[in-house]
Amino acid sequence: MVTKKFVPAVKLGLAAFALSTMIGCATTAQLEQAQSEAEQARQAAASAERAASEAAATAREALQAAREAQRAADAAQRCCDENTRRIERLNERLQEK
Repeated sequence: MVTKKFVPAVKLGLAAFALSTMIGCATTAQLEQAQSEAEQARQAAASAERAASEAAATAREALQAAREAQRAADAAQRCCDENTRRIERLNERLQEK
């Protein structure tokens, strides 16, 4: 009698174990998929960080070039202004004579 009750319980236990193993596999596959997606996200973030660093470096270089161009333009303007004053003084002298 005990054997008749024991065998169905063992079968039920084995079925439950098999079901939990299959569920565990699905969970493992889902975990591996999530890990893969997380690694892809980390790689994308690292790539974006490198691109941002390169863009910042390019922006700094552009700013430096713009500042140098402004200094050159300012110097050219000062030269032009001085030449204009010289020409005006020369014209004034010529008109006085």
